[in-house]
Amino acid sequence: MKFNRIIAAAAALLCAVGSFSCTKKSNDSSDKNETTTAAQTEENTTVSEETTEAAEQATEADNDENTDINDYISVTDATPAMWKVTDPATGNELYMMGTMHIITEDTFPLPDYIMDVYKNCDGVAVELDINSIMSDMSQLQDFYGKMLYTDGTTVKDHISEETYEKMKNYLSAKGMYNSMMEAYMAGFWASQVETVSILNIDNLVQDGVDSRFITMANEDGKKVVSIETIDVQAKAITALSDELSDYMISETIDKAEDMSEYTKSFAEMYDAWASGDIDKLDEEEEEEDVPAELEDDMEEYMNTMLYDRNAGMAEKAEEYLKNGDNYFFMVGGAHFAGEKGVDDILREKGYTVERVAA
Repeated sequence: MKFNRIIAAAAALLCAVGSFSCTKKSNDSSDKNETTTAAQTEENTTVSEETTEAAEQATEADNDENTDINDYISVTDATPAMWKVTDPATGNELYMMGTMHIITEDTFPLPDYIMDVYKNCDGVAVELDINSIMSDMSQLQDFYGKMLYTDGTTVKDHISEETYEKMKNYLSAKGMYNSMMEAYMAGFWASQVETVSILNIDNLVQDGVDSRFITMANEDGKKVVSIETIDVQAKAITALSDELSDYMISETIDKAEDMSEYTKSFAEMYDAWASGDIDKLDEEEEEEDVPAELEDDMEEYMNTMLYDRNAGMAEKAEEYLKNGDNYFFMVGGAHFAGEKGVDDILREKGYTVERVAA
């Protein structure tokens, strides 16, 4: 699987939940979102206006390159992949859709074949009810607390000095460095650097597909259930080994030096999702994604970040089917890609899995 796309997915997940750097871009400079940190106590601390202005100035300086996602996207009308799963024993059905945690301004409205399923469901089952977490300081602190070092070390003790300085300089130049981040695990930093890079792409919005449906469900009086726990999500974000974190931090910063190419790469991922060609997210590249000495680390990371979670998601889908729960099941598109996706696992378990045509 294209490794940087999985890192991007982790970053998007982090951004969806909320991070130090996840301030939404706005054409109105007065519209600055406060960003919640994890290590804070009872009071919210936010990135200062000076820091936010520095980020905007850095973004403007970078805009000699084309960072408008719309100039690279080829799919204008999204038709995401969706499946109907049927339990042969009971006839119970469950609809599943692959989502994107970060989308464009033009992604919605989604087509009727998706919205009709939503209208007829009793609730939505999502990876994590991020809207609830963002409105509950105790849950937010719990989430971020699981990504802190508890042995007295800081990130400087876990990655090379060269990568640390490179990372700190990169985030500082974007106005996104916060000293409170020092206590966070190296895997968190890898996702954070990717998050900052993604936020330098123009015309993306952070309230992705999952968040939109959660909001709609709350407004419509439908139930919202979390497929995973905070523990699972935090573990996925920090699953990178120190050595792999070091490598990915440096690689991401290097790639982000060419923001035009970086934007194009993200657009390719968006197109794969929007066209419903979900298996493109699992395509192999000719070149190796990581050095040979990190291949075992990568395999372990992929198991934690993706494949183990796929199995857990399939178990929850099976639970809903057996209970006859009329939920619209939606998780990140990568969880359906390749031959180890949630749909494949359910098919192997004996359920009838059919792709719903657009």
